[in-house]
Amino acid sequence: MKKNELIEFLQRQNEFLQGRLNEALASVNSLTLSNEKLQSTNEKLVATVDELRKQIASLEDVIKGKGAELRKEKAARQAVQRLQGSPSERQAKTVPTPTTSETQQPEKKRTNNGARRKTHPECEVEILVVEPDSPDFKPEAATFIGECDVVRYVMEPMRFKKIIYKVRKYVQDEKIYKGTAPATPLLNSQYTSSFIAGLAELRYLHCMPLENAVEYFRSHGFDLDKGTAQKLVSKVKVQLENMYKALAKAIVEDNYICGDETYQKVRLQQATKSGRNIKKGYIWVFVGMTTGLVYFFYDDGSRSAEVFEQHIKGFNGAFQCDCYSGYRHIGIGEMSGIKRLPCLQHIKRKFLDLKDNPQAQEIAKLFGLLYHFEHKHRIGKDGWSAEKHIEWRQRYSKVMLEKIHMRLMAVKNRIGIPPDDPLLAASEHALRQWNEIPRIFAAASYRLDNNEVERINRYISLTRRRLTIGSHSGAEAAALYHSLAITCHRCGVNVFDYFCDIIDRCAAWPPNTPIDKYRDLLPDRWKPSQK
Repeated sequence: MKKNELIEFLQRQNEFLQGRLNEALASVNSLTLSNEKLQSTNEKLVATVDELRKQIASLEDVIKGKGAELRKEKAARQAVQRLQGSPSERQAKTVPTPTTSETQQPEKKRTNNGARRKTHPECEVEILVVEPDSPDFKPEAATFIGECDVVRYVMEPMRFKKIIYKVRKYVQDEKIYKGTAPATPLLNSQYTSSFIAGLAELRYLHCMPLENAVEYFRSHGFDLDKGTAQKLVSKVKVQLENMYKALAKAIVEDNYICGDETYQKVRLQQATKSGRNIKKGYIWVFVGMTTGLVYFFYDDGSRSAEVFEQHIKGFNGAFQCDCYSGYRHIGIGEMSGIKRLPCLQHIKRKFLDLKDNPQAQEIAKLFGLLYHFEHKHRIGKDGWSAEKHIEWRQRYSKVMLEKIHMRLMAVKNRIGIPPDDPLLAASEHALRQWNEIPRIFAAASYRLDNNEVERINRYISLTRRRLTIGSHSGAEAAALYHSLAITCHRCGVNVFDYFCDIIDRCAAWPPNTPIDKYRDLLPDRWKPSQK
């Protein structure tokens, strides 16, 4: 509806309401002369008159506002016409038309701090038509004048169903026929893959201890025992072992991996000599920066270099990590094909921790400038290509690294500095990796730090205080489920749908299925099965 039509429509409404007001006033005058028994009716009519007056006043405000908007729009059009007619404002070159990829950009999410509200396009949409519910309303006598959209968001908590399949049996020609009920992942079990998928998502993606996940099930109407939940997770883990092996094989086929390790509390079957039955068990993680795969692995909680070297076999590419001694053999012997990339954030952090030392803060700021220049451009945005980014990296990194190196050498060569000086230790830590730092800027895809792995390790560290893994086998199961769940999260795959699908498919395949066949079930290549 155009603005002129809208103003005309509002004026008609105003006249209509004015007539109603006159009728109401006449009714009020006649009723005031009637019997006192009609006092209640009189009060209702007075309220109606007040409401009609408010509506008339609001309509007048709307008409005035629309008139002001029309005047502003007219003035803006006249200003644009004057600018276009001015010789000084004429453009010598034609403006190129934007391409389809530039015009069809996804709508940005907006917060409600004075801007438009979020539209939530991810929600399921249900449209309901709401008719007037007044007893005086008669549809046959009314004229439709328009409708408006009123949005309400509704949440339905998880629902549980008990489906009873009455499998019928028949005899035909001395042969028995019977129906087939849907199979379950585990023999002699009534629980479908959706239960294991729900437990895995709550436990290994949302960092919820298993007893809390069971309580969450119970609060939504299903009384699931903790022991049953543990058996479901542990037994299905056996069926997913081949998936896990395929993930271990696929991660080393990437050309760029970030790695780290973190610890979790693990309960021992036998207490140590000191009487403790809980130890720090280290869980390692490899993140394929090209494929998006995440691979956690656990070997009796060991943090030794042998565990790392065993799982990195077959990898030839760039490996980014901190300066932990377990990575000391990278680039040597059997790992000569691996190129180590240091983490600038770990180096910078040692200077940031020296808050009372101005010289340390100055060096930290220089490291921060590397991030400042790095974030000035982004590949794929505004025509910025990988070749341009490499050239830009080589240009700014050479100047900044020379400045940082001068500051570090000045600290190292300072006369009279004690051997245990924290600034000297931070400088020597950076200088030990100095020959490897320029490798970061040799390719467009390499990150400046290992922060991606640090963020992924938070899925484990968040449950560290409130959860103790019951055994080494439990930690191995956690590594498997964490790997698949977090890979789904990084690849944009729904974790629940993914586990529901792969659990059923892995249960249907024989144990001797080739490992390579499971590669297509990993989240980066997974496609839902057609049911």
